[in-house]
Amino acid sequence: NYIVGKGDPITDLTANISAEQQAKLTYEWLINLTDDQSIIEPLVFLREREVVHYQRFGEALDNVRDFYNCQHYF
Repeated sequence: NYIVGKGDPITDLTANISAEQQAKLTYEWLINLTDDQSIIEPLVFLREREVVHYQRFGEALDNVRDFYNCQHYF
């Protein structure tokens, strides 16, 4: 097992957001290839899960940007 990361949270979160969008598009492409509901239903679930992941990574990215933009007093 390994973790892929550049060490910069903004870069890593942006890459994660991009990966989620690519996965969502792949599921949409697969959904459009079939009329079989037993295949479509799990693909729809997986596509919706990618949307939620995308939203959560976006929220995390906003939090990191807010952290970097505020003054820190130590």
